[in-house]
Amino acid sequence: MKQQPFDIHVKFACQHCGLEIGVVFTTEPVTSVSCSSCHQTFTVMRPAIAEEILFDWENEALFQKIRADKSQSSNASLMTLIINVIELLTWRDNGDGQVEAIKAMRQWLIENEGPPTLAELIQACDNRRMHKRN
Repeated sequence: MKQQPFDIHVKFACQHCGLEIGVVFTTEPVTSVSCSSCHQTFTVMRPAIAEEILFDWENEALFQKIRADKSQSSNASLMTLIINVIELLTWRDNGDGQVEAIKAMRQWLIENEGPPTLAELIQACDNRRMHKRN
């Protein structure tokens, strides 16, 4: 993408006396200018140019694509978990299907960045159980 131009010329009429006022922006986003006729002071913002607006839209589009890809990946992962849990609770049950289903759900929450406090709580519960068994 091209570098943004350094000099942007803006002209406007004074609201009080109608004199034309000119401002040249170099790198600053905001400037103050006084009317030479009535001495009224104006604060003027650098206008957004087409390339800057296009750049913002490109960034937004990229962000939305990444978000959609992540959502699609999470949905696929969640479907896999659901199928795994159903299998563990039904025909693949070797007597410990409920325990294995709970373990699979816990592991999925930890791997898929479920709420951090939930993941920490699950790990803390697992650690307490391990200490009780030992």
